[in-house]
Amino acid sequence: MRSQFKAMARRIKAAASAIDDAIRQTHAARLAIMAAKLRRALPLIAMLLLATLLLCLFLAWSSARGVFLVLSPASPTGIMSCIAAVVAGIAVLELCAAFAITIMTAALQLAYDTGRHCVLALLALASALGLALMVLHLSAEGMPALAGSLLPTLSLCGLIVLTLWFKRAYLRPAYPGFRDFWADIVEARHFLMRAAHGE
Repeated sequence: MRSQFKAMARRIKAAASAIDDAIRQTHAARLAIMAAKLRRALPLIAMLLLATLLLCLFLAWSSARGVFLVLSPASPTGIMSCIAAVVAGIAVLELCAAFAITIMTAALQLAYDTGRHCVLALLALASALGLALMVLHLSAEGMPALAGSLLPTLSLCGLIVLTLWFKRAYLRPAYPGFRDFWADIVEARHFLMRAAHGE
């Protein structure tokens, strides 16, 4: 009897380990792992990674909810619509996370090729364009429009904060937190490459 319990425990442990390994291989889990590993060295970048993951989760939840609402009338018990919603949510989450990692890789390559001054100019241009679009939206819809555009507003705030931090960290040697731009880019590329392979 005891040997049966031990065998069952080993099977459960092996199954749990396999599930854990499978989860860690997903792009969404890699985003979370990267954010956790960078929380002390680069807290701002870690927060942006976490925000990216939350955006992916929001898009996945919205997609799953939409699929459930569309299929629920054709599923009297609701089981099939729930299964379809879960599958759609997981698929969208993985696609969004994979796309985010691809964009990060391309952004790091662009930063490496162009240099810190060009990166700052691109960040400043994107922030100015975002502010202009937000002002136009508010002038057309009024202040109540902020409630319906919370996600773009938070994204714009994050972009502005990133731009200000980048300027202080990489273009002001007198700043106490001044960093080596090229060393950080190379390290970030290696870090992202290792994370992409699940290391």
